[in-house]
Amino acid sequence: MNSLIYLAYGLPDLINEGIYSILSYQQLVPHSPVQILVYTDQPQAFRQVIGEQVYIHYPVISPAQWQAWRGSRVYLLKIEVLKHAAEHYPGNLLFVDTDTIWQQDPAPIFQAISRGQRYMHVCEGVLAQGNYLSQKIYRHLHGKHWQVNGRMLTVDPSTKLYNSGVLGFPSEDAHALDSIKELGEQLYAAYNKHIMEQLAFSMWFQTQAPIAEAAPYVLHYWNLKEIRPVLTQVVQHYASQGLDVLYKQLSQLNVAQLHQQELAYRNLPSWRRTLLKLQGRRWRLPSIDI
Repeated sequence: MNSLIYLAYGLPDLINEGIYSILSYQQLVPHSPVQILVYTDQPQAFRQVIGEQVYIHYPVISPAQWQAWRGSRVYLLKIEVLKHAAEHYPGNLLFVDTDTIWQQDPAPIFQAISRGQRYMHVCEGVLAQGNYLSQKIYRHLHGKHWQVNGRMLTVDPSTKLYNSGVLGFPSEDAHALDSIKELGEQLYAAYNKHIMEQLAFSMWFQTQAPIAEAAPYVLHYWNLKEIRPVLTQVVQHYASQGLDVLYKQLSQLNVAQLHQQELAYRNLPSWRRTLLKLQGRRWRLPSIDI
């Protein structure tokens, strides 16, 4: 069984991101050969827009279970959701964050997962040579060692950082999730930065085999939080006119282009960004008519 997995817990904006992502998948694969698992505390919000569809399932998770899963860190939810999916929906698992847009049919990804390949969204480069935050983390963690499940892990000059907006692996590999959780906690304890979760996945997966990138198949607009209220407005305004109309209106937002524009600004040298801010020319989401 192939499972495409979403997590939309807490923030209403995540629901509308998830709806857009699911619709983008359905445009590419109208008759889905995979099941879509939507882990959410608000399934009725999805059903109100996309209706009941036979291959979309909403695993029932109690409020107490959600809280237990969340623990002290939000990232733990993702790990616990993946453990639940591996136990109850065994097969090839492909988790995607809600802020994603499908660009190609992921069938080849599922085929590769069935052969044992592991996926993450995209390689963000060697940690030691990455952006300012990556290099800062490398300087802080370089030379330290962590013992996890009988294995010694370290950050060295070859350690690559992958984005965890996509995670793909066969369910029989789910035993690694507890080790990744333990490694993540140790990394957070060593240096409390938000990307330690994806560093933990990157480090552990790389001990097994090279990680494949899902980026050619799916866009992950992780840097574009400003678009969330706009997506919500579009869903609220056009959902009643049918899914085709809704998807068309969402597509006209040109999220992929906005993602690249903001990313280009974000990657400017810090002095350039500071200068642009002083000039009142920092990057902002353009005015969008709904």
